[in-house]
Amino acid sequence: MPEEIPNKLSASDISFREMSEGDAVKAFQDDGYFDFEKRSMRYGPNLPKDSIWATAPARMFVAFSNETPVAVIGFSRYKGFLLDAGVHVREGYRKKGLGSILLDKIINEKGNKTLLVNVANPAIVGSFRRKGFIDMIINEIPKELQEELEGIKYPDQLQKWMMYASSEWQRVLKRWN
Repeated sequence: MPEEIPNKLSASDISFREMSEGDAVKAFQDDGYFDFEKRSMRYGPNLPKDSIWATAPARMFVAFSNETPVAVIGFSRYKGFLLDAGVHVREGYRKKGLGSILLDKIINEKGNKTLLVNVANPAIVGSFRRKGFIDMIINEIPKELQEELEGIKYPDQLQKWMMYASSEWQRVLKRWN
């Protein structure tokens, strides 16, 4: 009998397992869900499937409700930065509070590193802002990362670059202002 999905999920309803991107995809597929794919399959036409943003090895955190994989979020390391490796919530579990739980997880896991996120879904930008991510324009992205993005066209209405630095760093900035 399929698991009954509650109207709202809390952090206490979710357990996380860290795994590679390939193992995360397999966890969903083993459960009969095939809508979550590796970044190299999801990206394009805006972000090349062979870019470092799509291919750098990622740490993925798969959220489970009981034994059902319900969502995933992750990041990869590149040149001293953390790059978003995607977020996905399983159909049927959307709009139940998982977005906030996932963002809290990634913020807690990232340590003191800066996390750069390219949000292509306008519906979730507000969730990132509420958690402390700040908007960036492409020219504000560190130069060593911009090299990976040269020649890529970004539709302004879709692509939203955001950055999350450590909360300690934000406190330092507030003292200077």
